[in-house]
Amino acid sequence: MQGVPTVQKRVMRFRHLDMNLLVALDAILTHQNITRASERLCLSQSATSGILARLREHFEDDLVVRSGRRMALTPLAEELINPLSAILSETEKLLAMRSAFDPASSDRQFTIACSDYVWATLIVEIISHLRLIAPSVNIYYQGPSSRFYKTDIDLLIVPDRFMLEDCHFIPLPPKAYVCIVWANNDLIGKSISLEDFLEVRHAQAYSERTTFIEAWFLKQFGKAPRAGITAPSFTLLPDALIGTHFLALVPQDLAERAAAHLPIRTVEVPFELPLMTDVLQWRRSHDRDPGLQWMRDEVVRVAAQKSKSKR
Repeated sequence: MQGVPTVQKRVMRFRHLDMNLLVALDAILTHQNITRASERLCLSQSATSGILARLREHFEDDLVVRSGRRMALTPLAEELINPLSAILSETEKLLAMRSAFDPASSDRQFTIACSDYVWATLIVEIISHLRLIAPSVNIYYQGPSSRFYKTDIDLLIVPDRFMLEDCHFIPLPPKAYVCIVWANNDLIGKSISLEDFLEVRHAQAYSERTTFIEAWFLKQFGKAPRAGITAPSFTLLPDALIGTHFLALVPQDLAERAAAHLPIRTVEVPFELPLMTDVLQWRRSHDRDPGLQWMRDEVVRVAAQKSKSKR
């Protein structure tokens, strides 16, 4: 390395960094802000600060420094931007140059991050579908979505209001909510008034923040449904109704799945319930991966078939 300019020496040290650190470096140099870089990477601020400390040690430079009330890049960091962009771009090209993906013979593993509801109503059908066309392909669950930028997660399915920035996405077909009760609930008939609906206690899934349904009711009627039960997860709401006079709002496909083996029935409500839309997301660097392109197509195809069958 003798005689090579100091900046070039440090740029050449990219080869000693793994892809996670390169992606983190790109986020830090792009945003020049730990909070925003943390959000992009789906990591805590302390974890991102720890990564920055590792990068500073590696490059023997502060990379980002305070300049007045803002952060600014050091001269070395400015020099790193273009070669880093080139490396990440070349990585994407290498992924695009992979041999054609053959689902019939592939034993590749695909890891999907999603909710238990999405797994129960969509992914299980995809798994069944793949057994016919790709018998050796493996599907694994990983969560939560905050780990998406780690290399062990290929695809993410989340409600559109929680979609991640800096990722490609495809909206999946929207799903309608329906009102369900225990089949032997003698206090609620085939329909219910808005006043009674808001007074009757509901079974709801536990959430640390205001749910989509609660926010919608507050906006529409100035009042949210009254919780009487909070279940550990969305898919357990139908089970929580058995033997009670509670009601629950769940997506139609979950209600239909539960009705196949539980004594529950739907109840008409005097208002139009909102639609829920999930999005399928993946990292930009994996956009041209032929295996992931195929897997995305299969997810979209099965979701569209499910939606079409409900019409």
